[in-house]
Amino acid sequence: MHIILGGTSGLGLEMAQQLRKNGKRVLVLGKIHNAQEHGEGFPLDVYYPEQVAAAPARIEQILGGDAIEQFVWAAGYGWRGDFEDQPDARSMAEVNFAGPLPLVQWAWHRMAQQRIRSTLTVIGSTSSVKARADEAVYVATKHAQAGLARSLALQADEQHLPIRVALFLPGAMKTPFWQGRRPDDYAFFNDPAKVAEHILTAVNTQYQTFLEWPLPKGTLV
Repeated sequence: MHIILGGTSGLGLEMAQQLRKNGKRVLVLGKIHNAQEHGEGFPLDVYYPEQVAAAPARIEQILGGDAIEQFVWAAGYGWRGDFEDQPDARSMAEVNFAGPLPLVQWAWHRMAQQRIRSTLTVIGSTSSVKARADEAVYVATKHAQAGLARSLALQADEQHLPIRVALFLPGAMKTPFWQGRRPDDYAFFNDPAKVAEHILTAVNTQYQTFLEWPLPKGTLV
């Protein structure tokens, strides 16, 4: 099974739809999940620790003993402006990084015990490797996420775990991420359907333990 954390909108939703078209079973987790629109899955708001803590048991019940083929970490949101003006900066830190960690830990442990090879796919950002004056907290969360992915790849390699780690760093995309505050260069933003196709192809053909792939704005318009 493919599990997509943050699969109810944007890139995560595109990945879920394309995987299902290819005959894969996909479990979608997200704050606004509903079965009619998003298919198999359940609502999960990673800001709330109690929801995250309850998620593994629910997923295990759905899996019914099946293996995890891929766990995608795509949940997150952004904000632009001066650092001192950002409302509830802690919320972004929780949703983009700290909140999902227990679920990512659970998935990592489970995949390490499996007999089949699986992939942890982390959706970072070009902000994972840059500094931006108007996105300080977002940049910090994306640096943390990328650092974790790189470190887990080292663990998988050193311990010969049956897990590959794929870290993708997409630039701006035409998604609800920008709703209500569309930048002037929106026309040059990447198409999430094309980005999703690129990611799934790369993961499907990945042979090395770690893959890091930047996809800057304008790459897949």
